[in-house]
Amino acid sequence: MKESKVNHTRFNLWVWRRLPHCSDMVKVITESMDTKISWRQWVRLKIHLLSCDPCVNFIKQLKFIRTVLSRSDVPLAMEDPTATLSEDARIRMKNALAASQAE
Repeated sequence: MKESKVNHTRFNLWVWRRLPHCSDMVKVITESMDTKISWRQWVRLKIHLLSCDPCVNFIKQLKFIRTVLSRSDVPLAMEDPTATLSEDARIRMKNALAASQAE
């Protein structure tokens, strides 16, 4: 596992205590890729990214996935129209979503 580049400075500790948790910032990150976010959200995101390597990595991964999908010769929907999830996978996903919403 990659070691974090973030040092536990006073600034980072202040940020971690005062700004929203990474799970909340992920929503802002994904929203910012599709629409323009408010100035306040943008500032909070930038400050959060100064102190959070996992969120920076998440952005890099999202950009990579978007780049790969945009360069694909065949549209994703046309890859295999018969591909479906197994019933077991559907149940696991429903349970995971229900558990995350219950938190």
